[in-house]
Amino acid sequence: MPQLTLEEPTLRYGAMAVGALRKAYEIEDPSTTLTKSNTHYLNAVIYYCEALRLQSKAQPTREGLRTALLSSLLFICFEAQRGNMAAALKHVTHGFSMLNELAACTDKAPSLVSIAPAPPALVQEILDCYKPLELQSRSFMGSYRKFFFPPQLPTQRPGVGAMPQTALAGSSTGHPVQTPASQPGTPWSKGSMTPTCSRTGLPSPQSQPSPGSPDSSGSRQSSSTGPPGRPPGILPFTKHSPYFRPKLSSITCLEEMPAHFKDMDEVQGYWGLVQRNMVQHIPMLTLMTTRLALTKAVNEADLEARLASVKQNTQITDFVAESRYWLQRWVEAFEPLFQSSCRKSVSDPKGYLQTISIRIEYLILYIYTTLPRFSGLITVKGLTTQYKEINKYAETLLMARPSCGFAMDTGWTWPLFVSAFGCRDPAVRADAIRILGQYPIRNALRDSRIFRAIALKNDEVEANILLEGDENEQWLRLRRRELVFEDFGTTIIYRSSQKNLETGEWELVEEHASYNVDPDGALDWHRVPISESASILSGVC
Repeated sequence: MPQLTLEEPTLRYGAMAVGALRKAYEIEDPSTTLTKSNTHYLNAVIYYCEALRLQSKAQPTREGLRTALLSSLLFICFEAQRGNMAAALKHVTHGFSMLNELAACTDKAPSLVSIAPAPPALVQEILDCYKPLELQSRSFMGSYRKFFFPPQLPTQRPGVGAMPQTALAGSSTGHPVQTPASQPGTPWSKGSMTPTCSRTGLPSPQSQPSPGSPDSSGSRQSSSTGPPGRPPGILPFTKHSPYFRPKLSSITCLEEMPAHFKDMDEVQGYWGLVQRNMVQHIPMLTLMTTRLALTKAVNEADLEARLASVKQNTQITDFVAESRYWLQRWVEAFEPLFQSSCRKSVSDPKGYLQTISIRIEYLILYIYTTLPRFSGLITVKGLTTQYKEINKYAETLLMARPSCGFAMDTGWTWPLFVSAFGCRDPAVRADAIRILGQYPIRNALRDSRIFRAIALKNDEVEANILLEGDENEQWLRLRRRELVFEDFGTTIIYRSSQKNLETGEWELVEEHASYNVDPDGALDWHRVPISESASILSGVC
């Protein structure tokens, strides 16, 4: 990127915008709203607008395609850094579309990959940047569906019958059950009337209206007659993708996993396969969670029956058994290297940080496959050791990195939030909240300040629930908690059990807050009617 900015004005202005915004936040706290009185912020906006202008007028050349891929990363970085999630997600989606042209080997792929002297290296670098964004964007899937795949209007053209659609039970989005996990987003299909980029046949992010804009409702209607695809994501890249080779092309099959890994490249290669194996089950888990319709539970007995039904589902039990098998295989092969790295934490700190970072990823998937929300209290309490490990390693990693306040990586905000939200030991939860507050950072689409504020709200709810009933009754009420990001992250929904002082009954309550943290570190919550929005937590908490 530094080399290319010298010869590409679009990238140069984009990089200058990111740098100026960083300087602006050195003067003011990142949690505050920047104004034109901040000279660096004003410069950042000017540079950003110039980069967008140049990109919109770019000619259809191979170098222009390279610039489009790289500038999208700079635009994401700019919007995410200033907390504009809606704009950042539009750029993310546009980047997904370009990458999917590569993975799918379409007629656009040859031009897209002919963008560097060593295309495989460039594609790998770009993929490494986008992978954390794909993971984080799943938190906003509800917004994706509502924005890109809104419910069909009841009115039909004369002589045209309504197309039957199979939707998720309890879902108001009309998202199809049969959507395959690997299918790319389809709102920009060939039949779409959306404005497109002349180079790639894809729409530019600027052509997509923001949620809530006057023209958004009309322009976002899909013209495709078929059922809509899932929210946009990255198709799998394999050794068969054009001009692309995995870092270790020999690592392609989980069944070939050795008893002991010889180096960290092998560790990460097989870890990627383990993750991919689990990700393919996400549509099934999402469907299962939606069909539970926990918001419709009429009483605590009904709630308990719905929660208990999950582990009676053979698809779920098969998923847990298969996932746990590969996790166990992987961690056993990783253990010798991990222990060796721990012993060398002083002499080889870089290697140690690398191993504990991937250890956190393992711990999170271990917790996921326990399905705490659908498990008994004894099982959930048994995860305390894993939560403690997450806190310990996450703080070590945060202490070791420069305190710039922003990074375009996965980071450790989410693992710390899972610990602050899900652990049954109040001391461990408090420690996770402390770490989130002590090391404030935006990891691309995730802001630790926001997740800390949600964890503080959760602590209030926990304190109220613990005032009444035994441990099992309290745990049942805590299992009603749900978290949703709506309107592309600009609205946060938190659901929980709260006691109705008039009736004496525990009822499900939904509260909304905007994506802005108050000076005291809290969010401004307002009670609203229960909505149909699906939680992003599934079985985690």
